Amino acid sequence: MQINRSTLLVSAVAVLLLVAVGAATAVTPAEQTDQPTKQIDVAASAEVSAQPDQAVLRLGVVATAEDAQTARDQVAANATALRSALTELNISADQIETAYYDIGEVRDRAEPERTSGYRAVHALEVTLNDTDTVGDVIDAAVDNGANRVDGVSFTLSEEKRHELRQDALEKAMDRARTDADTLANSSGLQIAGASSISASDVHVTPYRVEQAMMASGGDGAVASTTIESGPVDVSASVQVVYNATSS
Repeated sequence: MQINRSTLLVSAVAVLLLVAVGAATAVTPAEQTDQPTKQIDVAASAEVSAQPDQAVLRLGVVATAEDAQTARDQVAANATALRSALTELNISADQIETAYYDIGEVRDRAEPERTSGYRAVHALEVTLNDTDTVGDVIDAAVDNGANRVDGVSFTLSEEKRHELRQDALEKAMDRARTDADTLANSSGLQIAGASSISASDVHVTPYRVEQAMMASGGDGAVASTTIESGPVDVSASVQVVYNATSS
C-alpha cells in the first residue's frame, strides 16, 4: 500500500508539537495560592550585663636622657625589672604584650628647633584573669620600674563573651517577635513565620578606669592602690522579615 509523503510529514510535525507542549507543561511551576503575600520587617536590639572576669592593665616605662642610647638603656633596664615583678605574681609571658615602643627627640620649649634630649617609651598591656589583683599588680609594677599607669579596662573572657552574646541575641529575637506581633495585630494580620533573619556584630563595652585611685591603709600604713570595677555591657541587634497572612 502506498502512503502519501505529505501525510507522514504532517503527522511528524504534530507529534513534535505535542512533545514540545508536554515538555513546557512539565517545567511550568504550579501556582502557589497558599503562600503569604505580605511581610513585616522589624529591627530590634537588646543589651545584657555581667561582672567582668578579666582586666587589661596598661603600664608604661618612660626615661629621658641627653642621648638616645642612655634613654634606651634606662627603659630596657626598668622594663626588665617590671617583667620580673610580673612573673613573680604568676603572670605568664602570654599575658604581657608590648603595646607601644618609641624613642624620640625632646624639643626645647624656648627654642623648638633645638633638641634638649631624648625620650624612650615602652608601654605594656597586661591581661589579668583575676580582677581582684589589679591593685596589687599596679603597686608591684610601680615599685619595679613602671612610672606610668594609663588605665584599666575590665572586660570579659572569650568564653564569657560568647555566653552573653547568645543571651543578647535571644533577647533581641524575643523583642523582634513582640514588635512584629504588635504590628500584625494592629493591621489585621497574623505572623506566619520568619522569611529572613540577620544579626549585626555583637558589641562589648568594657568598664574603663582611666586613673588609678590611691587609698591609704591608715596612719603610718603604706598607701595601696584600690580599683573598683563595674559591669560590662554586651549588645546585639537583629533584622527579621516575617511572613504574614490576613487573620
